[in-house]
Amino acid sequence: MRKPFKIFAVLCFILAAPAVAQDAGDPFAVSDRNSDGFIDRGEFHQRMIEVYFFADRNRDGRLMPGDLPGVTPEVFAGADRNRDGALSLAEFTEARAVDFKQADRDGDGQLSRAEVEAASGVAGGGG
Repeated sequence: MRKPFKIFAVLCFILAAPAVAQDAGDPFAVSDRNSDGFIDRGEFHQRMIEVYFFADRNRDGRLMPGDLPGVTPEVFAGADRNRDGALSLAEFTEARAVDFKQADRDGDGQLSRAEVEAASGVAGGGG
């Protein structure tokens, strides 16, 4: 079984991809586009696309290990399905979908702030 990407806090909420929420200082709010207090799969997917393109600093459409600080080679390799040493958008979002599923502890298809904090190891709403 493929290991999940497990960089929930590192990329989803800590990287400063362009913010769309009123409070850009609150990483959860950046992803909660409709401000309902939850991040659904669509919101999460859209945020991951933004994170991917923000991390792709040379704009070549591929993420290399150096583009993802804090991600171990083993974790990166687990997401690199075709073993070409880079992550395509599809590989990145597929790996992130695994993270979403694991973080969604109650299985309701959306992430609460508590689920995000538990998955990222961050307590108290920080990012």
